[in-house]
Amino acid sequence: MTKLPYAKNIVTETREYTKEELDMIAEMMKKSPIKSTIEMERLLWMDDEKVKGATFYMECIWLWGGKTTSGTTEAPHQHAHDEVIGFISSDPDNPKDLDARMEIILGDETHFLTKSCLIYIPAGMKHCPLTFREVNRPVFFFTLMPINRYGRKSEDPVGKEPTINIPKFKTPPKDKNGSRYARFIITEPKSHAPSVKKNQPAPPPPKAKTSHMVSLDNEVLPGAFYVDFVWIWSGDMTMAPEAHAHNWDEMIGLVNWGDKKNIRKIGGDVSINIAGKDYDIEQSSLVFVPKNVKHCPIEFKKIKRPVLCFTIGHAKKWSQTKKKKKA
Repeated sequence: MTKLPYAKNIVTETREYTKEELDMIAEMMKKSPIKSTIEMERLLWMDDEKVKGATFYMECIWLWGGKTTSGTTEAPHQHAHDEVIGFISSDPDNPKDLDARMEIILGDETHFLTKSCLIYIPAGMKHCPLTFREVNRPVFFFTLMPINRYGRKSEDPVGKEPTINIPKFKTPPKDKNGSRYARFIITEPKSHAPSVKKNQPAPPPPKAKTSHMVSLDNEVLPGAFYVDFVWIWSGDMTMAPEAHAHNWDEMIGLVNWGDKKNIRKIGGDVSINIAGKDYDIEQSSLVFVPKNVKHCPIEFKKIKRPVLCFTIGHAKKWSQTKKKKKA
């Protein structure tokens, strides 16, 4: 893989915290003690320090199990850019149910999360504390921003934070249930597959067990960017069989199922084509695909251990660059 031109765009590990970050975490824990038995493992990290030119920040973590009886996991803060926080179930028989209970404050409202979901945080919206109250089976947890590096402004900062100009967030009106912020929690998927043209045969069904988990874009929630999650539980399938490009940057994630004993190794044969060359994905990975670079298909063969596939774009909704007509 190292000889292929886009190998450098494939991340297979997390980033270690700096001494300053570790000191800040220790100070925060001292300031707000937490009683928790939650076990977790940091899996992947993407930003422009990991991949030169990357326009996404993302951290992926497996939550294995445990409870938090007092204290919180994260303090209140805001961002200058949009953020998505996500929780994805690992249960093939009931993929909507986290078998967990998370607590998050959005604005001035407390929300409890028990289903696979994406939480859209518009720039400037105050959010957190976030607390992993109870985790009974592995949950895939992530934070994501369409920006090259993470940044925040804390309500009660611990240690030195860079100066960030936070845009003004307009408090939304109440919905029919009296909530202002429930609309930012998305639990359903949305298909972005191109429609089948008239008289064109429908593609054959995949020889794989899959679950389309949850999706986000500007049509689902005005102002949001494109995010989509799918589990491939077992079998063979081809995702996006036709090579295509976008006029926006994309990130593709391929993550091994929550197996504590084998957290990274992909349980099957997975590959992605980038610029006409096949890249074998043998470990959990984040792949940065710059705009206008042709990519796909993504091949899943002999999947014996589930693979979580997700795509994220600097776009209001999924689209591909139109093919140029031949002269």
